[in-house]
Amino acid sequence: MYRRTLIRAACREAWRSALSWSATPLDDRELRQPAMVFAPHPDDETLGCGGTILLKRRRGVPVRVVVLTDGSGSHPKLMPAERMRELRSREVLEATALLDVDASHVHLLGFPDRYLLDHRERAVARVAELLEAHRPEQLFVPYAAGENRDHGSSCLIVHEAVRRVGRPVTVFEYAVWSWRYWPLVGREVSFNPRTWARNAASTARGMLRSSAFRTRVDIQEVLEAKRTALARHASQLERHEGAPGWDTLRDVDDGEFLECFFEGGEFYRRIDFAPGRAS
Repeated sequence: MYRRTLIRAACREAWRSALSWSATPLDDRELRQPAMVFAPHPDDETLGCGGTILLKRRRGVPVRVVVLTDGSGSHPKLMPAERMRELRSREVLEATALLDVDASHVHLLGFPDRYLLDHRERAVARVAELLEAHRPEQLFVPYAAGENRDHGSSCLIVHEAVRRVGRPVTVFEYAVWSWRYWPLVGREVSFNPRTWARNAASTARGMLRSSAFRTRVDIQEVLEAKRTALARHASQLERHEGAPGWDTLRDVDDGEFLECFFEGGEFYRRIDFAPGRAS
């Protein structure tokens, strides 16, 4: 088991190095451009681009955070939806405060967790209103491939709103659950034909997805600040009141998944939108 863990660690380091080598760093001029960050659920803003937010805020750059769903569906059998909604709203305001984003710049749209796409038209309209009102130069949105339903829906909704508004903007798509491919997180290292085939397929998907992430932000200097902000999302990191069966991000792939967000860089798929040009 120890040997397999070392092999996975070595593979992850090599893979991350390859991603870093192939990606173009976001330069200081672009780090100084005003941004709007879209999160499908409370905590995605910190996981996906918390370091980038911190670097922008340290430069005095305006950043707004838009949380599309209320996060009430994370533990439906263990906490009533209304209580979870209140808890996660409080957590995201505490986390974004540590990212130096003022509460007045955090927009909680409150669409139902897990059912965002059922409210597509209203969501597109709300996002378009925010884009018109605040005119950010950069948008940070979830990547769609390999993500859960609300993440893919968030990507679709923001892209549709961008086309509706018709202003030039640069979109940076960030991954969350897509990082769950071998070798970045735990998969059994084995030469068993079935296991090998499963790992090979996962690796192929991972290579295809990661090839899209050609923009990188070095967040080494703000890693601990990002980790401190994420800790405010306690409902996702700790068992609430010790409740058995309360799954956390720390449980996913024996903790390897969570560490993917604290390895020195945040990676993005970049899309430059111009009015009248197809996305």
